[in-house]
Amino acid sequence: MAIKLIAIDLDGTLLNANHGLNPATIAAVKDAKAAGIKVVLCSGRPLTGVKLYLPN
Repeated sequence: MAIKLIAIDLDGTLLNANHGLNPATIAAVKDAKAAGIKVVLCSGRPLTGVKLYLPN
């Protein structure tokens, strides 16, 4: 079965302790998208708190 979608929590999972993205994390998300996998951000934050991390 092929992976079609990855849902990732922001706080404590995708983001590091400084609320930033590590270069390896960015590369992994880009690789997943390049492979045709949809990447979904999951959070209890309101949309305004998630927009900064949305890919272009």
